[in-house]
Amino acid sequence: MEKCLGNCVGCLKVNYSLFSDLSEKELELLNKGRNKLYFNKGDIIFKEGALPKGLYCLNQGKVKLVKRGKIEEEFIVGLHKPVDFLGFDNLMSTSPYSNTAIALEDVSICVIKKENLFKVISKVPELGHKIISYFSKRLIEQNERMLILTQTKMESRLAYTLIDLVNFYGYEPDGKTLAIDLKRKELASLSSMNTANVIRILSFFNKYNIVKTKLRKIQILNFSVLEQMIE
Repeated sequence: MEKCLGNCVGCLKVNYSLFSDLSEKELELLNKGRNKLYFNKGDIIFKEGALPKGLYCLNQGKVKLVKRGKIEEEFIVGLHKPVDFLGFDNLMSTSPYSNTAIALEDVSICVIKKENLFKVISKVPELGHKIISYFSKRLIEQNERMLILTQTKMESRLAYTLIDLVNFYGYEPDGKTLAIDLKRKELASLSSMNTANVIRILSFFNKYNIVKTKLRKIQILNFSVLEQMIE
């Protein structure tokens, strides 16, 4: 992924976002008054209940969205990577943030002013259509995920989560290690189970050479077996 140029105009990362079809003039409007924020690993980017002041575009790093859960202290409701938008649904609905965003690693974020975003949407109907399509697709994916995580056995839930992480973040250069480090309790949250069960199932996966774990690193050794678990 290309580095941020410090300006929406000419930024190659725009090509990977919902703004890919905007003109230079429209990008100039988005860039007007734009700020850039930096966060260290573990920092809170925004808190549940706060009011969105602009569109947060994740430029570098990985972010998790969390709520207080019943199974675990922290329930992960979403993961993000460049060039995702954070809190986009709350901004568009003019409602307070419904969850808390936390940096999983060092993060940089571009903040586009809310009024400028809405001006561009009003001028470019096609952008509004893309946003509607984006939210519709995300809702379908969330419904499918909820079905799997509530209607399958625990081994299948963890297999689904690992496949989801591969598809979303990909691998490190070795082609086997997941390109994200997660605690066992974070994997548990994503898989809708408790930490003890995740540790037990990972041990089982290790025993049969489906995955290999070392601290927070997870290597996928047999992707096809994981896929068979959720068929």
